[in-house]
Amino acid sequence: MSAHIIAVTNQKGGVGKTTTTINLAQALALRGASVLVVDTDPQGNTTQGFGVPLEAICKSVSDLILNRELPADAATYAGDGISLIPATHRLAEVEREMVGMTNSELRLARTLKAVRGKYSVILLDVPPTFGPLMNSALNAADSLIIPVDSGFYAMNGIKDMLAEIEEIKVGTNPDLRILGILLTLADQTRMAGDVFDELVASFGDKVFATKIRRNVKLKEAPALGKTIFHHAPTSTGAQDYLALADEIRTQLELPQNEVAKFEQPQIAPAIPRVAGGVQ
Repeated sequence: MSAHIIAVTNQKGGVGKTTTTINLAQALALRGASVLVVDTDPQGNTTQGFGVPLEAICKSVSDLILNRELPADAATYAGDGISLIPATHRLAEVEREMVGMTNSELRLARTLKAVRGKYSVILLDVPPTFGPLMNSALNAADSLIIPVDSGFYAMNGIKDMLAEIEEIKVGTNPDLRILGILLTLADQTRMAGDVFDELVASFGDKVFATKIRRNVKLKEAPALGKTIFHHAPTSTGAQDYLALADEIRTQLELPQNEVAKFEQPQIAPAIPRVAGGVQ
């Protein structure tokens, strides 16, 4: 087994990158995949969305970037079906330091290469800004999921994102590809339909058939440190992310397992755990 590394990225904020990372990870775990999530955003929203308090973190992705000798396991928080390499606000300072480091944008890729054999999928949550951290994620990834919201400005910035991807392919990661473009915050409005049609017209089969419908439960879950499957397992949000997981499993030819049973695990105060995963 060698993990397929997927970066969830878009330079436009507010399109559901973190929501997708958290809930896709859980959906894949429920389908039987062993998943590692890497938070590369200094806001640490993915970390908090899994119920890991930032103040309780001893080692994070920052330490892996700064110390090339530190193994990924030293900064990995184990969960049931999902593990997490967290981020803290310290990562913003580390990103500034990366400008002066030799080959800093390749350090994360080398670190994750050493643990690919432990997982079937590695998901990276990427900050919405071009810079060393986004470059690190794009160099580490095999493929990309690009969430696009269903609003009026949905297509704005995609050209810039695609240009950045091409630069990475030409320079340091020639095998990088788009796994799929994902319509998020979808509703029954004509605009949402028009955006989806425009995406299909522009990108064809690179657009996921699954749409993530606008759902208040998806907004509530991360504030509680839960995935949608632990907060509202019968909601449309849970249904949509399971459907997306199935599309991705088909593309990557992952094993076809049945949905597992799960419960919300307790988080030990002294040893933080990922508040998700399969029991």
